[in-house]
Amino acid sequence: MYNSINVVDVDMQSIRNYNEAKLVYFISFLLLVSFFVINMFVGVVVENFHKYRAEQQREEKARRTAKRAKKIERKNRRMSEIPYYAHFSPWRRHLHNICNSKYFDLIIAAVISLNVVTMSLEFYLMPPLKSVVSLSDFLIYYKGSFR
Repeated sequence: MYNSINVVDVDMQSIRNYNEAKLVYFISFLLLVSFFVINMFVGVVVENFHKYRAEQQREEKARRTAKRAKKIERKNRRMSEIPYYAHFSPWRRHLHNICNSKYFDLIIAAVISLNVVTMSLEFYLMPPLKSVVSLSDFLIYYKGSFR
């Protein structure tokens, strides 16, 4: 590029920056070529991106289908199985239902709260109060029976 700007004619001595119009030609040529090369590079990248995205979508769809089929199979298997407590006797099933109810949990929480309150009422060298102490002892034994 620099040599072509300095050229005057055939078999003549070159003059520095003799033909600066050629500089515009070379700069525009470099810009256009670099633009086309970048466009080709970006085109290849975008094409590969679309190809891999389509492949990933196919794999994801197959994975979702397999997962859905496995979930349906698990649901059907669960529906066909009888619960573990189905063979319990009626009184045992009734106790099972009571122990698994949310009200039983609430009653246990209330008993524990009452135990905390009665234990907080006691202090060091407290005069003997038979009613409070016996209630506290009852709650401690009651709580201990569930462990």
